Amino acid sequence: MTMTGIIRFFGVAALASVLAACATQGTQTTQSDSARTADVAPSVEPWEGDGMDIPLDGGSLEAFDNSLARVKAHTSPENYTSLVNAIDYLLVYDLGARRDRATLVSRLDGLTPNEVIAKVNWMKTPTGKTSASSGLPDSTIEL
Repeated sequence: MTMTGIIRFFGVAALASVLAACATQGTQTTQSDSARTADVAPSVEPWEGDGMDIPLDGGSLEAFDNSLARVKAHTSPENYTSLVNAIDYLLVYDLGARRDRATLVSRLDGLTPNEVIAKVNWMKTPTGKTSASSGLPDSTIEL
């Protein structure tokens, strides 16, 4: 091997070890960042009374998700499920939201979960009849 070949070999080897060290360091940083993110949960502020009376914050999607977590912490699973179902329904059928979650969230800003559920008038069909045979719609939206 010539002197030039030896220099190239060690140069390539040194470059490879530097790149490997950088890749390992980047991976370790990513793992610690993801571990920190997983440890951080939305803080739930205390609330006196039923969680269905907590106003929803529609300032941003993150703020809305935090207020939903707060409602979930202070209400029954059945009530929270009703709220989530009403939000899902409005996302599809509220023409003003145009199936855009950010738009819907801004339209629900300041409303309580009870008011959100009231926007969707869930109508029960008469006993023994389906909604198709009763002539009643499944639900309506108050605008």
